[in-house]
Amino acid sequence: MTAGGDASGQRVDRAFWRGFPALLLAFAVAQLMQQIDVGMLARIDPQAPAAYVLLLRIAVADLVAMMAFGAVASVTVAQATRDGDPGPTIRRALGLAALLGAGLGGLGLVLYGPAARAIVGTDGPAALVAAAVPWFAAAAPLRLVNACAAFALHATGAGGVVVRWKLGELAGKAALNGLFLFVLDGGFVGCFVAGLLLNLLSVGWVLRYLRQTAGGGLGWPGRRWALDLVRKTAWEAQRVASGQILALVTVTLFASPLIGAAESGRFNAFAAGSVLAMLVFAPFVAFLRFLAMRFAGRSASDVAALAGVLWRRGAPVALALAAALILSGDWLGAALYGQSGPWWSGLVTAVAVSLPIRLAANILRAASQASGAFAEVARIDALLGWAVGGPLILLGLHWNQPAVAYAHLVAPEALALLWLWRRWAAVNRQGWPLRRVDRAAR
Repeated sequence: MTAGGDASGQRVDRAFWRGFPALLLAFAVAQLMQQIDVGMLARIDPQAPAAYVLLLRIAVADLVAMMAFGAVASVTVAQATRDGDPGPTIRRALGLAALLGAGLGGLGLVLYGPAARAIVGTDGPAALVAAAVPWFAAAAPLRLVNACAAFALHATGAGGVVVRWKLGELAGKAALNGLFLFVLDGGFVGCFVAGLLLNLLSVGWVLRYLRQTAGGGLGWPGRRWALDLVRKTAWEAQRVASGQILALVTVTLFASPLIGAAESGRFNAFAAGSVLAMLVFAPFVAFLRFLAMRFAGRSASDVAALAGVLWRRGAPVALALAAALILSGDWLGAALYGQSGPWWSGLVTAVAVSLPIRLAANILRAASQASGAFAEVARIDALLGWAVGGPLILLGLHWNQPAVAYAHLVAPEALALLWLWRRWAAVNRQGWPLRRVDRAAR
């Protein structure tokens, strides 16, 4: 990834990274909370981690709504902040989040239990999921308000507040899990009772904070304003949903007794490893969003210089993390996840191998998005995920070969990197249409 060094005067210094640590920590804390859940659940029931991941994958609508609505709301709040009065916009966004969350909760009550039974049968993980669904669904409006409030705070420049708030949530979740799982003997359901209570306390705090600092709080969004925001959210949700649906299909394939030797160890190892992968990959999501903002409006030569510096500095870190993950994989499986064997070690190895590839690909994704190629990037990611990743999973499961099945974490990303590199070379030769980028940014 050549970039001409710093010849264009572009530097990756402290000013460049301003705002990224808070965004990264906020993403990481959310993933750490899932690690706490899985680690504690593994100590009460060996099937509980699989049931936990199964419910998260089934609840794909919740995750897509939080990611898409939060992204759109953050842009809307940022625009209002530049205009000098974000309070009314924050109130409308939070009110709409509560309404959408209530709809998601109703959807979950009706669909999540039957979906779990359809995927893994009526016993084991499906029974655990069915018992937890009412508590999980009841928390849906709170989760969406929580996510919207966090994005609103980032948009108003209060990322540090978000980090402190989320760290408090992390400690609170560990304490509540300990109470409901080990003291009150609440079982698998106790984890979700703890989540509902934590969200009640968390949303209560952040609404009070927003009223005091930004004039925000729950408000009625208004029909016209709400429809406009929902329409924008629907477009963003289409992009997010492709990857999430593929993840749900992957869980279904790993759980299916019709494909390969579907022993429970295969599904349990994949479920626990997926939670580890979400933790490891979370920084790349924040990294991509941050770089796209930093690259926007710059010339191709400026971005080339920055991309080269980022790759040279980031590659040793990615390689070191990959080596550490491979070396500690067995220990992590035994100590935290209760897993071992080829289906566990194969997943850890694939996650590790993909790290330097993901670093390079995300630098080039950000450069492409900064040139206005959002649809193009989304199209190639979806195509490679389904056309390359899907068949690899099917073949690996059919042949009972973890290395082939887990290649879906590496091969599509490597091909995406190749495609992005070719596009990058064309951009370096021709430049990119900065006027189009400027219009999109406004």
